[in-house]
Amino acid sequence: MKRTAQKFAALALALTLALGLLSGCGPDAPSGSSPAQSPDTGSGALKVALVLTQSLGDSGPADDMNNAMKRAVEDFGIESTTYEALQPEQYEESLRNFAQNGCDMVVASFPGMTEAVRKVAADFPDVKFVHIYSAEDYGLDNVVSVDFACWEANYVCGVAAALVSESGQIGHIIGGEDNTIRANYHALVEGAQSVNSAAAVEQINAGTFDDPAKGKEIALSLYGKGVDVIIGDAGKVTLGIIEAAKETGNYIIGDASDHSSLAPGNVLMDTALGFGAAVYDQISKLVDGTFSAGVGAANYANGGIATTKNISLAENCTDEALKGRLDEIWDKVAEIEGQIADGTLVVEKVTQ
Repeated sequence: MKRTAQKFAALALALTLALGLLSGCGPDAPSGSSPAQSPDTGSGALKVALVLTQSLGDSGPADDMNNAMKRAVEDFGIESTTYEALQPEQYEESLRNFAQNGCDMVVASFPGMTEAVRKVAADFPDVKFVHIYSAEDYGLDNVVSVDFACWEANYVCGVAAALVSESGQIGHIIGGEDNTIRANYHALVEGAQSVNSAAAVEQINAGTFDDPAKGKEIALSLYGKGVDVIIGDAGKVTLGIIEAAKETGNYIIGDASDHSSLAPGNVLMDTALGFGAAVYDQISKLVDGTFSAGVGAANYANGGIATTKNISLAENCTDEALKGRLDEIWDKVAEIEGQIADGTLVVEKVTQ
């Protein structure tokens, strides 16, 4: 399906030139493409654009969504492009350019794009818009939001972090502030203190989702103060936290996808959020004509939220005492996850 990806990639190049941006097209864009006024190639294939506000290469949500686009190209024969709009001033104009140049569906990512989606979707009622990681009900027939109850997974991560931590000091490195990240913090604290009432969680805002070096710097500082487990909630920044954990012999819990292969002796677990699955699902609904506007939710109850445990940790960590307790820790994690899934334990979304 490289041919269809190359055809539609011309639109991404045209968008780059129109906006005067340094950010390039998605990874399928061929070098030397000529600008196109319209992506209409006459192929009749449906055209879908993914606009990311976090950069590719994060081994997390951005990569997950981009990989879903690639699967959709192979499975459905769509034409697709992925575009990185890393500055807020790029959000509306990138959505608008894709909408007015023949896209059948435009997928926006992360909460920061809310106002851009609202404005552009209202102007293009015949284009379908999907907002991934948003609880916004736009009240428009052409927009669906897909929310993720990340705070449920963060409660579980808090439990695991407190059970592993010897110091009772836990770090939480975030990439920015929004209601979901605030809810993640409150759930993390609640989960940690449910098994260790003296557990303390220190949160630091890196102010970016795209700078691994910043993540490493903050993590080294936290580890140096006695924190021995850090939860990364910061996209690509998490990669730097992992490096710091490896250097200091401490532990990290990552976000959105499995990072255990990057540090088998230091990554405890990761939140497993189906960003890519949600993108693929919405494209499949575009293809089969079942797209429906509104707000969808992914949570433990419907299988849209989970965690991935590092099953190789016992073989790779150097802490013999922790090795002996891992089965007990994983059993407790599984117990808590089951309670959240069946409604026995309700983790509220607290944003204050």
